[in-house]
Amino acid sequence: MAAVFYADCAPAQEEGKKSRSIEASFSFENLSPDTTYGNWYTFNASYYTKTSPDFTYFLQSSLYSRAEGKGATGTIGAYKDWIDRLYTYSSITAGSHSDYLPEFRVDHDFNFKAGKNKNYVLTAGITCIDYFDDHKDLIISGGPTVYSGRFISQYRLFHNESNPGSIGSFSHLISIGYGEEGQQWTYLNFSFGKQAYLATYLTTPEAVNQNSTYAVLKHRFWLDKNYGFFGEASYFKLENGYKKSGISCGMFYGF
Repeated sequence: MAAVFYADCAPAQEEGKKSRSIEASFSFENLSPDTTYGNWYTFNASYYTKTSPDFTYFLQSSLYSRAEGKGATGTIGAYKDWIDRLYTYSSITAGSHSDYLPEFRVDHDFNFKAGKNKNYVLTAGITCIDYFDDHKDLIISGGPTVYSGRFISQYRLFHNESNPGSIGSFSHLISIGYGEEGQQWTYLNFSFGKQAYLATYLTTPEAVNQNSTYAVLKHRFWLDKNYGFFGEASYFKLENGYKKSGISCGMFYGF
């Protein structure tokens, strides 16, 4: 059972985005020690549709190949503007039977715009994850995002309660972005905190509490107004566990 490490969060809404868009990407992750964990491969595909100025829904599918076996997840979600200063992000994910994928996951964020120019966003979120074994995670999170010209900076605090055992832990996300829609975006995300859960697979179950860090550099650029490419490089380290280096590349097309 792999404890959740909430290293990223829902992306901000993109003003002026095409009515429909598709994305596809492939990622490769090398783990150390390799003899224990092997390499991880993932293929992702997404479809976005803006049906009205205040509503966008999306569909996503991911295929995974790991030493533990192959698996897949499917996600449906939406962004919705309710009033001038409030929008939400919601998604539901289901996974194939696997030791490392969720059986069912629900994410929901409330995003409140503040400031004269509405360039401050305060986010409050909740995530529920049900795994195929007896583990469940409940994650409460929140924090501010600041839009300043071409810069976007964000901090988010996560509290995870893992059951059985009601094992609590905290993690943090710091993100800095620079760019402009239709040209390029570059993000540097850094996450750190705890992975804590009750190891029920042991003869005598015991609490696991390990430090973890995660850093990822993301870049997206447009070749013209309709399409472009994106990629990322990442590094993850779990105390007394494993290290993981990853690269990902993909393309997007709006129409």
